[in-house]
Amino acid sequence: MSEKESKLVSIIMFAFFIMIVVMYHKQKDNSLIKNRKYTIVKILNSEVFGKNFTKYEFYFEGKYRNNTSNRFLYKSERDSIIGKKVLIEYDSLDLDNSEIIFGYQIPQNMSEPKNGWKTIPKNIKKIY
Repeated sequence: MSEKESKLVSIIMFAFFIMIVVMYHKQKDNSLIKNRKYTIVKILNSEVFGKNFTKYEFYFEGKYRNNTSNRFLYKSERDSIIGKKVLIEYDSLDLDNSEIIFGYQIPQNMSEPKNGWKTIPKNIKKIY
């Protein structure tokens, strides 16, 4: 195989890999939309992940889980949510597929629902 053919094969394999990754994430997004539920969790830890991501750790349904958000939070912001309750949207068929929803004020005495909510309850106030 010539050098040109080798480069072409490498480019095709790389493009195929990127296509598979995009399709996987699209499938996860579609599943989250189709099987959407809401609940509240308490943030156990929050740290920078990569250049522009924030990683959150929490317990949900009796299991330690984490979530990565593309919303970068500075240290003071990360420290302010540790130990606080936040709203998450999750896939009821894949509990590891979840996203933290910012902009809601959760009453800290509110307990998480047994099987999640289909919609966000009215007593959870949107603050931004």
